[in-house]
Parts: sequence; structure tokens; C-alpha cells
Amino acid sequence: MSHSPASHTGPMHPTRRMEPMDDRQQLENYFATVDEAQLRLKATKPSDSRLRVAAKRLVPMDRRSQARMAVTNAVRPLERRKAARIEATTPRLRLHLGSGGEHKEGWINVDCVGDPVELAWNLAHGIPFGDASAEAIFHEHLFEHIPLRAGVGLMDECFRVLKPGGILRVGVPDAGALIRSYVGDGEYVDALHPGRPTGLIAVQELFYWHEHVTMFDDETLAMVFRAGGFPDPVRRKYGDTDLEWVPDTDTRASQTLYMEARKPLG
Repeated sequence: MSHSPASHTGPMHPTRRMEPMDDRQQLENYFATVDEAQLRLKATKPSDSRLRVAAKRLVPMDRRSQARMAVTNAVRPLERRKAARIEATTPRLRLHLGSGGEHKEGWINVDCVGDPVELAWNLAHGIPFGDASAEAIFHEHLFEHIPLRAGVGLMDECFRVLKPGGILRVGVPDAGALIRSYVGDGEYVDALHPGRPTGLIAVQELFYWHEHVTMFDDETLAMVFRAGGFPDPVRRKYGDTDLEWVPDTDTRASQTLYMEARKPLG
């Protein structure tokens, strides 16, 4: 990772240049990598429903999010009734919010139309379950897609829906670790985003790719937990949880900050 000595007073990072290459060529190679990533996003996945496969073929990529949200909002009355049936017939209600393609067995997976879910729902309308109805809520790589103010609102909803003593587990990209690496030895940055022309280009991918709008470190995530009514949030390692079943996604282990808290009994 290259940094100018004039602008970086910490330890110099190892250079990424394995052989001489001018700056224009480095950037052109990077742009090609970006284009390849965009093509992968356009491709269908095994978890895609038939509707989503058709949408990926017919809807331009820059309009897909809006199209999915519009369809999800259109079916909201039907899904609200479904949520009531799920709540009435599920003795141990565990909610996986913003599940995307990561369907978790034993959980009610909640996300937009087109994902493998039990409930198609736009979380901007809250969580469609009753007060103190769920014993556990999990979401992973969801908060970074939500503006901070709305994220606090979702935390309020999690508190409302959880039973006293119920567990909330949250996983987010670890922006703190990435920034500390950038100003330190650069090893974590290089491991997470290898081959980028500069360290800052690697860091900014976490902030600006994938429709990310809010970043978290331990301090910031804990503050949001406490603001939502959870007094004692604790950072947890991948796979370390008080939940009966570990819901963490294997492929996200190296890049994720997990935090967990219980809703107070009183």
C-alpha cells in the first residue's frame, strides 16, 4: 500500500507494486476490477427467486432497488396478515432482518420481494410483529445500508418487539478496524481489499460501495444500542453468542463487528 511520506507520519505500508507500472495503468486495472464486480452483481444467484431472476434480466441495475421496494410495498397488506399468522403459530419467534440471500433455518427471514424469505417486508415501515413477541432478533450487514437516524428507529423497533430477556445480535462491517489498519501497518486493509492502487481507494470501498450510507466502530454501534434501550451491549467474536444457534455467516467472519445485548427484564 503506497502513501506519500509527506502525508503519512505513521509506519510506511508495504507497496502493492510488484513491478513498475504507471499510475494510469494502475487505475485502469482497478476500473476493470470494478466493472467485473458490477457484472457479478448483475448475475443471478442460486438463492434468487424466479421473480428476481426475471427482474435481473429486465430491469436496469440502477433501478433494481427502487423496483424491488415498490413491489414489496405493494404487497404490504398481504404480508402484514402473514406476519400475524406467523406470530400466532410460531412458539419461539426468531427474526432475521434484512436477510437478503442468506436464508437462516430456524429463523423468520425478512427482506424484500425476490429474496428467499418467509416475510417480504420493507423495514422502513417498522417490524410487523407485536410488542414483546420475539425471543431473538438478528441482522447482519443491514445497518450500514440505513441512515443513522433511521437505524436508531430500527433499534427502537427491535427493543419493542423483543421479549424481556430476549437477545439482539447485530453484525456490521468493521470500519474501525479498517481505519486503524489504514493508519497503521495496512495488513487488514490489504487482506480485505487486496490489490487496490492505494490504501484510501481500498478504504473508501467500504464506505461507498454496495449502497452503504453509515459506518460503525465499537463505540458508535454501542451508542446506538444504548440509545435504543439496551444498556449493556457487548462486542462478540464471530460465532460467540448467547443465542441457541449461531446465525453468523461464514463468509463474513473476517470483516464483521458483532455486538449483542439482552432486553432488560424490568
